Amino acid sequence: MIRFVKTIAISYIMLLTATTSFAQNSVPVQDTPYMQDYHEAYLLSTPAENDVRSIVLDAQQRVWAGTGAGVRYLENGKWKTPPGGAEIGPVNSMFVDSTGKIWGGGWDGLYSVTMDQVLPTSLGHTPIGVVHGRVGSDGKESLFAGGPDGIWRLGKSGWAKIKGRWHPVIRALMPTDDNQLLIGTPSGLYAQSLDQLASVSKRLGKPDVLLSSNINALTMDAQGDLWIGSTGGLDHYHGLQRVNSLSSPQKIPNRNARAISQGPDGRLWVATKLGVVRWDGKSWSLRHSRRWLQSDDARDVVVAKDGTGWVATSAGVDSIRSKKMTLEEKAAYYDAILRKRHIRPPGLVGPTMLDKQGDLSSTWIIDDDNDGEHTGMYCAAESFRYAVTHDPQAQEYAKEAFHALELLQSVTSTNYFIARTVVPMGTEPKNEKDRTFTPIEISDTHRTDPRERILNKRWLPSKDGKWLFKIDTSSDEVDGHMCGFSTYYDLAADEAEKKRIAKQVDILIGGIVDHGYLLVDMDGKPTRWGNWSPESLNSDPVWNEERPGNSLEMLAYLGVAFHQTGNPRYLKASRDLIDNHGYAQNAMDTNFATPAEHTHIVDELLGDIYPSFMEHMIDPALKETYQKSIQNWYKSCSRDNIPYYDFVYNKFSGKSSPLEPGVNHLREWPLNLIEWTVDSSKREDIELDLTPGLDEGFIKNVLPRSEMGLVMWDQEPYHITIGLNGMREDKPMDWLLAYWMGRYYGFISAPIK
Repeated sequence: MIRFVKTIAISYIMLLTATTSFAQNSVPVQDTPYMQDYHEAYLLSTPAENDVRSIVLDAQQRVWAGTGAGVRYLENGKWKTPPGGAEIGPVNSMFVDSTGKIWGGGWDGLYSVTMDQVLPTSLGHTPIGVVHGRVGSDGKESLFAGGPDGIWRLGKSGWAKIKGRWHPVIRALMPTDDNQLLIGTPSGLYAQSLDQLASVSKRLGKPDVLLSSNINALTMDAQGDLWIGSTGGLDHYHGLQRVNSLSSPQKIPNRNARAISQGPDGRLWVATKLGVVRWDGKSWSLRHSRRWLQSDDARDVVVAKDGTGWVATSAGVDSIRSKKMTLEEKAAYYDAILRKRHIRPPGLVGPTMLDKQGDLSSTWIIDDDNDGEHTGMYCAAESFRYAVTHDPQAQEYAKEAFHALELLQSVTSTNYFIARTVVPMGTEPKNEKDRTFTPIEISDTHRTDPRERILNKRWLPSKDGKWLFKIDTSSDEVDGHMCGFSTYYDLAADEAEKKRIAKQVDILIGGIVDHGYLLVDMDGKPTRWGNWSPESLNSDPVWNEERPGNSLEMLAYLGVAFHQTGNPRYLKASRDLIDNHGYAQNAMDTNFATPAEHTHIVDELLGDIYPSFMEHMIDPALKETYQKSIQNWYKSCSRDNIPYYDFVYNKFSGKSSPLEPGVNHLREWPLNLIEWTVDSSKREDIELDLTPGLDEGFIKNVLPRSEMGLVMWDQEPYHITIGLNGMREDKPMDWLLAYWMGRYYGFISAPIK
């Protein structure tokens, strides 16, 4: 036995020098500044005012809104009403001419608008639905106002009605250089000659000319090309030549184009029935849901000189802004959020609940079943940050997180069990409370989930009377603890801390080994998910789906335990599981090709343990086997473009994959971490995934992170509807762990200013 242990120990020491030099073929992604979108809402006072129908910017880039209650303008972040601006009633359209003069088309006439007064023009007592004009190639401006009673043109002697015939519901006007006026209506596009001697009107509406005859918007871009917005999408014309059309085949998220504006970068912003879509000439982006807009019912859009998009909706005005950031700056931003709102005594990391929808001024941190896992991952993230930056604050934060994990064990007064979470004594748990189950509930639970433990009491008091701790701890928690323990020990802990970490690992993993590879609860029975025993994983059908992951987990735990404690019992246990129970072979079966067996929870848990598993592998002869395990796992999750998984794969699998898609996901993550509900069911650019074995409501391809509901790495990103209606802010810990791991492994460069 002594010779066996000595041989294994020598092999292990040899491996330590090999695992840290795994091939790394991928070129690092440069952390160059990118444009980060963010949102600001500008609500008005009443429902009628928030019924915003038109929006313009004056010469000073001041925002003006035509609302259901008149004209308003925005000054220093506050809405103001010019004299007479409320008395005129609903305003349907606004336009700023080349002189800077503002015109408002109201329900009973046309108005000239300034900050000092709103005055009626000669076009009184007639509804004006559209006001528009354009400076032609000759440098002269043509200005028109239209409604159901006709169209008027502004001349030297005032407003004069023009002759012609067109559909009376006028939605858009656009004068052209060839002395014509284009008139958008729900019954086609009319080209009206402005030659008073021979007024000719031509209706355009066939599919070979327009996507739809139901016209909403007409816009000239910076190149003088015409863009026509309709219920069918966008038609692009250069002179009389149709350049292209953009609709469902071109993956526009919503075809109902209501207004069009071009930004200084050339992108088109389109107000639609489903928020604002943007076209950069190659691809679309969508800004909808409460993360970006007060209402998806976007009526108008205008883009300021600084690139800010101002959007008029049925529930107020929104701005979508951009600022230059590096990923490192984004990490600092998220870290500040986490420290401010996502850590509660004794240092546990968790999600924050909001007392009022979307309002971060009154929040509280919920006691979550996975507090231990999340705190362990945060401990790992700060350890990576310390290894990269040598910032003593990062080391202190990692230490704080470790001590919180330490308390989750000591609070149980056992030498083997860890609590899920704790709350101070006298604090009522919020997430799940003790309750008594009825006989029918017990029967139904046993019928549908035989592993479920019927526990009337899940919260127990600590012996010192300071804490309530939660029992029935899962394997997820052990993974999180070990992820934190291993990374902190290797990268950030001093010698005194290393002794404490090793002691915790010995208690936790030693206790699991002593109980037959079970996490035994306070009642002496194994927890629902805390099972790594060969008998269960290899022989009990109830544990089929956990066999690969739990086999890997236990081998990883044993490797870390031996690395930190030097106790040969962990070598012996690992050898027994590999030689006599096939755990290394079990670890190969990580490609969850059967949809019903694949979960993103398992993907994340494997991502958590692979680094410590490979860094502290006990049997170096199995290196290629374990690399194959990572390769198989990655087949299931690579399409998600999750950087955390990309970094693990590129570092430890012996192979490489592109890094840019995953890093782009880091850039795409919204700054606003409130879990607004994002319903993608009305998008026209997605395809439902009807693969047999999947539940309903899944889409085929993952959306950009800025366009889906907020999900962490262990949550399902393919749900068509995601979110908690703005009542929770999730922690940015997943992002921080991925970023700092990428920096440490050299897959993301230091920022390039």
